[in-house]
Amino acid sequence: MTKIVVGVDGSEGGIRALRWAAAEARLRGTDLLVVHAWHYPPVGMEMAPVVALERVEDDARAVLRDVVKEEAGTLGGLLVEERLVHGDAGTALVAASRDADLVVVGSRGRGGFTGLLLGSVSQHVAHRATCPVVIVRQEA
Repeated sequence: MTKIVVGVDGSEGGIRALRWAAAEARLRGTDLLVVHAWHYPPVGMEMAPVVALERVEDDARAVLRDVVKEEAGTLGGLLVEERLVHGDAGTALVAASRDADLVVVGSRGRGGFTGLLLGSVSQHVAHRATCPVVIVRQEA
């Protein structure tokens, strides 16, 4: 089976990557796997008050569900699989690349260093994926 994997995190960069991946999947006649990774404690909250593990997972599930729902028009006509992964986003996307034709990520996600050209996830995937990678850049 052929498929395109796309990582989403609810950011504008992730939405842009999803739209690009959907258009490419349509052109290639392939399926689309939409991946959202989460971890506990949430990034940046290691020192914050304890948040229930179930709540963090529920919030992550809602991000994935909402992104796919909001982009339903873009995804129409495609076979779309949603995958929620507990762990690091870069590692999850590299693992998904093992049986994919292409991995698509945004150049910047929700990370804190907005001045960088690439985010840590996109760099990780670009260096370690076992298939071609497309990094969808921010609009000028």
